[in-house]
Amino acid sequence: MISSGDGGSSASTKARTGHVPPLLRHARYPAAVLDVEPGPLLGIDTGDDYPVTTVPLLPGTTLALYTDGLVEIPGSHATRTTRDLAGHLDTADGHDLERLIDRLVRHTTPTGRHTDDIAVLLLRAFRLRDEPA
Repeated sequence: MISSGDGGSSASTKARTGHVPPLLRHARYPAAVLDVEPGPLLGIDTGDDYPVTTVPLLPGTTLALYTDGLVEIPGSHATRTTRDLAGHLDTADGHDLERLIDRLVRHTTPTGRHTDDIAVLLLRAFRLRDEPA
């Protein structure tokens, strides 16, 4: 996943490079899988362009980027695990992001035994101080 944003635009542009799709939770809406069209794997030069998706990041929005090790658990279906993860993200409104990452990892691997590497990056959008409400 490649993600870029301009601090003044309140938007983020994404290109999927072989990873699982991100989760997006607006402050007023439930978390959901962000529909980002997949592109070639990162590092594989196919000569193709990566399709990009731009999404608004309103104040209070949380964006979750993570590797497949968080949701591809032996004996579980990744779609269900991802949906469960989105539901867990919904219960964490206002939590410290570092603590939230710990909770998300513990939620999907309650035994603490991982079968794959796990990386999680959370981003929460805030209103700029001089930005009108």
